[in-house]
Amino acid sequence: MPSKVIFFDLGGVVCRFRPERRLAALGEACGVSAEQVESVLYASGLIDRWDRGLGSSAEIHRTVREGLGYRGDLATLQEIWCRAFEPDPQVLELVESLRPLRTALLTDNDPLLLDALPNMLPQVASRFDALLFSCRLGGTKPDPGVFNRALDLMGSAPSEAVFIDDKAANVAGAQELGITAIRFSGAAELGAALDRLLAT
Repeated sequence: MPSKVIFFDLGGVVCRFRPERRLAALGEACGVSAEQVESVLYASGLIDRWDRGLGSSAEIHRTVREGLGYRGDLATLQEIWCRAFEPDPQVLELVESLRPLRTALLTDNDPLLLDALPNMLPQVASRFDALLFSCRLGGTKPDPGVFNRALDLMGSAPSEAVFIDDKAANVAGAQELGITAIRFSGAAELGAALDRLLAT
């Protein structure tokens, strides 16, 4: 059956994921070490909680202010948050070349990044027909419910979808539902794989 939608992961596929940049910038803004930022936000489970939709941008802002001493505004925090993502121009060109097929981001991320993406990384957000974030889907990959909700939102059956991710567990989870899934290893390899797939 012809593909109706192609889902792309964000960090590790559409963008190179550089979490250390966020940690360093946030530490500098708060006057603490990157290690302390990691402990307060990541090791504590807060980031995972926010990725699952248990919180809002305002709550994240408040937590960073109270827990790390941040004194900046929400817009500046959004900019810092986005520093973890370095857009891959080759992948973005590939996404654009897929039109008129529909494309969507399917990413495990929090509401702060979702709110920030259109303004802070417009070259990414504008390439996709939908921004499907785990914080809105109520779970993280490879939870089958996440894939099923994403399919429903795009009006696609599993056999009509393609999913691209850099993590083997997520690729396997999609395949178990009947979604054609590709593990990302580079833009050139992905382009060749999609050419083969869409030619059939």
